[in-house]
Amino acid sequence: MEGNIEIKSKPRRQVIIATDGSETANEAADFGIEMIGCSGAKVYAVYVIDTTPYRSVPLDKIWSDKVLGEFEKEGREATSYIEKIGKAAGVEVESRVLKGHPAEKIVTFAEDNNIDMIIMGSLGKSGYERVLLGSVSEKVIRHAKIPVLVVRERHKSEKKLIQE
Repeated sequence: MEGNIEIKSKPRRQVIIATDGSETANEAADFGIEMIGCSGAKVYAVYVIDTTPYRSVPLDKIWSDKVLGEFEKEGREATSYIEKIGKAAGVEVESRVLKGHPAEKIVTFAEDNNIDMIIMGSLGKSGYERVLLGSVSEKVIRHAKIPVLVVRERHKSEKKLIQE
């Protein structure tokens, strides 16, 4: 058995950075791109247009092409931030704008594309705010079959200290 060592190469890692375009999502993207760095992983920047309030009615009856176009533009802007910081860090980023329930679409996309990890931001809402609004990150954590990294929003006082 001397001298014959077989090394199997692992397939290239793939990571989702989910965004809604918020400052917290951008903080998560910054952290994710920095963490991935030179690992050679491919990043999917994913934005989901939330259509859940309209599940029982076909979208074409509610949203005109103009309204849907605005949401898609917002999604492209949100994912372009991740593309920009990825390019600066030498990380390959591919953007996707999806439609549906955000948590469901993120988890399904991860399963369908052999994703290794999901990175996303969280506003850290608690109590009645979370009950009323729901928490996309919490739902992703509960349903994803892969690791999920949730980057919490920095407290405003921390942001001020960092900028000085």
